[in-house]
Amino acid sequence: MKYGNILKRAWGMVWRYRALWIFGALLALTTVNGFYFGYNPHRDEVGRGIAVKLTEDSTIYLPGEGLSIDLTDPHGFSIHLDGSPGRELDALFTEIIPRWVWVVVMAVAIVLAGLALVGTVVRYVSEAALIRMVNATEDSGERLSVGQGFRLGWSRSAWRLFLIDLAVYLPVRLVLAVLFLLALSPLLLWILGSAAAGMVGTMFTTILFFLVAVVAVAASVVLSLLIHSIRRACAIEGLGVVASIRRGLALVKAHLKEVVVVWLMWIGVRIAWMAAAVVVMILIFPVILLFIVAGAMLGSLSAVTVGLLLSPFLGDVAPWIVGAIVGLPIFILVMSAPMLFLSGLVEVFKSSTWTLAYRDLCALESVVPQTLPELGAAGLEAAPASA
Repeated sequence: MKYGNILKRAWGMVWRYRALWIFGALLALTTVNGFYFGYNPHRDEVGRGIAVKLTEDSTIYLPGEGLSIDLTDPHGFSIHLDGSPGRELDALFTEIIPRWVWVVVMAVAIVLAGLALVGTVVRYVSEAALIRMVNATEDSGERLSVGQGFRLGWSRSAWRLFLIDLAVYLPVRLVLAVLFLLALSPLLLWILGSAAAGMVGTMFTTILFFLVAVVAVAASVVLSLLIHSIRRACAIEGLGVVASIRRGLALVKAHLKEVVVVWLMWIGVRIAWMAAAVVVMILIFPVILLFIVAGAMLGSLSAVTVGLLLSPFLGDVAPWIVGAIVGLPIFILVMSAPMLFLSGLVEVFKSSTWTLAYRDLCALESVVPQTLPELGAAGLEAAPASA
């Protein structure tokens, strides 16, 4: 395989095939592809934390504040709000938080579930479109339009790609979940009331967590080596779920070295992009600032509009909470549009790289070594004598 040629052709798809940009952006929007920032508060900022009483002599503290959980109650565990002795958790739901809040929460949950469903459909349609458009262009040399791409994506292949991910990832995640639960099981030694037994359980849990983490990383690497070939066997060759999995496994097994090299190339590209993203963000900061302002204006306008429309039907506060819930996603979407566009280009490059590599691997399988014809005894003649 000519690995450099694969990267060059994939870059050509990104640079010249603009119809792919739409599907790349949609794929970036509906998959985990971004920056996540966490905050780890200091101990003195949260007080003692959430107290969980395991036994009469053992209490652990989790991050948080204002809540205590007692597991030693003979009638079942009880939950109390700190500062209000004897106040049970049901008071939180019946007295402190008004009933209309729960109505809003339920409505938001329904909307989020709908968005998750739409996002899932968009994700697999976009993924199928990217794979099939690149493959069709390689076959015919013609670039397809966005409409043609949607027609290629809205197919059985998109549904099968979803089922493939379900069949491949769900069992692995269930096994890992069971392993993590087993790793937590030594903590049950704290119930014995012995600090020594609890410390031993904590030590074993730490060791088991490390081992399970290693298994999880190994499983992630193996799946990342296999899943691209499996998906392309489905989208390019039109195979079913089981047949695609078998075809992808067989292809990777037969060309493990080539697949590993392509995978390592892609990891290198991702690392390079992570480094370049910081520089790119600095260069396009004025554009990002413009989109932040536009997102704030559109989000605020949407929030105010929804609040005014719902004011006659809800209370004094509820309409504006609903408006904020509607306006916030609009603000985030508009604000992140520049980085979403760039992330979409990365998705196009990734999909094109693996599609082109898959085609080259299939081409390697189709090459039949040519053998020289065997000469029989009748074909052997004595060399003429020299004069």
